[in-house]
Amino acid sequence: MKIVEGFIKLHREGLDLLKDSPPAFLLLVLIALRAKRADPAYSIYKLKANEAFIGDYGTIGLTRSQYRTAIEKLEKQGLVKFQTNTKGTIATLISTTLLDINAEPGETDNKEPSSSRLAAIEQPTIDQVTAILSPSEKPSKLSMENQGEQPSEKPTNRHQIAFSLPRDSQPVASKSPLTKKEEKEEEKRAAAAFSQTFYKCLEGLDLSDQEKCSLMRFGESRVSHAVEFVKRKQDVDSVIGMLTWVCQQPVLPELPREKRKNLTSQQKLAWEYNQFLSSNGYAAQAKQNEEKIPNDRMVILEQGQPMPITLNHPLQILQEDFRKSKEEILKSQRIVRGLQGDKL
Repeated sequence: MKIVEGFIKLHREGLDLLKDSPPAFLLLVLIALRAKRADPAYSIYKLKANEAFIGDYGTIGLTRSQYRTAIEKLEKQGLVKFQTNTKGTIATLISTTLLDINAEPGETDNKEPSSSRLAAIEQPTIDQVTAILSPSEKPSKLSMENQGEQPSEKPTNRHQIAFSLPRDSQPVASKSPLTKKEEKEEEKRAAAAFSQTFYKCLEGLDLSDQEKCSLMRFGESRVSHAVEFVKRKQDVDSVIGMLTWVCQQPVLPELPREKRKNLTSQQKLAWEYNQFLSSNGYAAQAKQNEEKIPNDRMVILEQGQPMPITLNHPLQILQEDFRKSKEEILKSQRIVRGLQGDKL
C-alpha cells in the first residue's frame, strides 16, 4: 500500500468514532491517507482533490461485512461520500470534523507553483509604489474648492493596502510556558482520554497500548471472548498472540473448562448432577450450567421443563431435588425406548 508523503490532522473527536466503530475509524483513516490533497496532473482513476480509490478492505484487517458496515456508518455520519463504478469504489471526504488532509481543490499537485500563485506573491515594483504614493503631476478636472486643500496627514486606503503586513507575519502574543504541575495534569488528561479508546475487558491484562490498539479492529464481543479464553487457558506464552489468534478464528473456539477449586458441598453435588445431564442427552443444558454453578446458580429439569434454582439451599434439599430430577429423566428415557420397541 503506497501512501503519499506528508501528514493528516486527526481531531480529538475522532476518538469517539474509534470507540463507537473501530472498522469505520480504520476505513476513514485509510481514505484520508490515500486522498489527493490537490487535483492530480494525471490519475488513471480520474481522481480529484479529497478523493481516494478503495476496495482492498483486507489491508486494514476488515471482513466484507465489517467493510460494508463501515461504509454505511461513514455515509450516515456525513463524513464520506462513496461512488461505485466498473473499476471499484471512489471515496470522497466531505467533512473535516474528524480528519483534515488540508486539501486544495482546484489546484494541481505539480511541484512548480502556477502562474496564478506567482502573481499572488509578486511584490509591487518601484514604479507601482511611486504611482500609489505620489500624486499625479497633472490632476484632472479638480474642482476649485478642492485645489486649495492640503493633503491629509493620515495615510489613504491605498497607502494602507500597499504597506499592510500579511496576516501570517503579524506578531502573535506567545503563551506563557506551562509549569511542571500543569504539564503533569495535561499528561494525565491525555492518558485518561487515550485509555478510554480501549475495550473495558482489556483492563488488567499485561498488554501495551500498542497491543491493545491492535485488538480494536475486532468486535468487542469477540475480544471479550478471547480475553476469557486466555484467562482460562494456562501456560500461555504470548497473551497478545493468543488473543489475536482467537479473534481471527471464523468460529470462536469453545472456552476451556475452569479448574474447580475450593468448591462447596453444594457445588460439588451440582457438578455431579450436571455430568449426569451431559451423559443423558442434555449437553446444551449442561453447557449453560458450567457458567452458572461457580455463581451458585443452575438449571435442573423438573417434569421435563427447565427450572432455575440457587445452590444456597441446605445440602439435603438439593440432594432430594437432584434425585427426583434424575429419576424423571431416566423414566422418560425408558418410555421413549419402549415406544421405539413397539414400532419395531
